[in-house]
Amino acid sequence: MKTIYFAGPDVFDPDYSRRKAEIRALCAPLAVRPLLPGDQELEGAEAIFRHNLALIDQAEGVLANLNPFRGVIEPDSGTVFECAYAYARGKWVVGYLADRRDLPARLRSSGFVSLRGDLLDRDGRLIEDFGLPLNIMLAQALSALAGGLEEALAVAAGF
Repeated sequence: MKTIYFAGPDVFDPDYSRRKAEIRALCAPLAVRPLLPGDQELEGAEAIFRHNLALIDQAEGVLANLNPFRGVIEPDSGTVFECAYAYARGKWVVGYLADRRDLPARLRSSGFVSLRGDLLDRDGRLIEDFGLPLNIMLAQALSALAGGLEEALAVAAGF
């Protein structure tokens, strides 16, 4: 049975218990044991941090929800950290992102404007253009990028 850690901002959803049940139901026919943050009652930030790292250490890989969180374009920073941690530990990382157009195209459609021929964010900083849907450091760390949870899970189950 394959063991996969599920990273993402889903843990902040008020109906996270429903989401966990959905993930478990999707995993069962694929012989995947999901490791889900928030399954144990833990006290304090340090305990949660250490527990989630231990879950990633137990997993064969990470499946990450990289959809925008608390903003227009960037994924949850905690999820990005978990992806980087797993990558540094030599584990595969499969992400999913509903809009997989390249970063400049995603930003343009979100109201970011081009000035002086350069694509700039709201703070006037340049936007990288490597034809990737995510920041280069995250995109290059991914073993695969799917469009949704079910597709990502099918890919991850094959690793």
